[in-house]
Amino acid sequence: MRPLIYIALGWLLLAAVGALGQTFGLTVMLPATSAALVSHVVFGRELSLPSGLLVAVTLGYLEDMAQGTPIGLLSLAYGLSCCALVWSSRRLAVEGPIARALAAGVAAALIDLVTFALLLGARRRLGVETEALVAGLLQARWHALATVLAAPGVFVLAELALGAWDRAFGRRPRPARRSPLQTRNAGPPLEESDPSDWT
Repeated sequence: MRPLIYIALGWLLLAAVGALGQTFGLTVMLPATSAALVSHVVFGRELSLPSGLLVAVTLGYLEDMAQGTPIGLLSLAYGLSCCALVWSSRRLAVEGPIARALAAGVAAALIDLVTFALLLGARRRLGVETEALVAGLLQARWHALATVLAAPGVFVLAELALGAWDRAFGRRPRPARRSPLQTRNAGPPLEESDPSDWT
């Protein structure tokens, strides 16, 4: 059920951010709330790898629908980026609000880079100009910055939603996880301590 909570929250945030931008006529780059949620899934190790990948691909599909991109483009970009983030999460400890927000910005930038590469490869079939793609890529830095600024709020909403679900069904709070760096020096490895970790 936890993957569905992430997906529902991602859909609500996507709709809310889009509605606010439309209502107030915002011309600034809006944050990638879906990328922040994928970052929360990966570095928070809340789900198993298949469940986390399902969340990432579904959020990418919702982004495809919202942005009008070719169906499957952002789904593939989110899926590939999720795999890359999982690989990095096994080697890097991301702890604290600043590090988590920066990780969300990196996730947004990575998704933009993968999307650029996919569009560049299919530009002739889609009829997209290379210059337009490069111009869009140059805006990725602002997209990442907006995501960094919005990430703490997204993380708080995700933890509130997951905590409310656990309380509603009488589940105990999840114990604090040790970083991969800490597990090298003491105790069993992270993969053996919790079946929900990436395996």
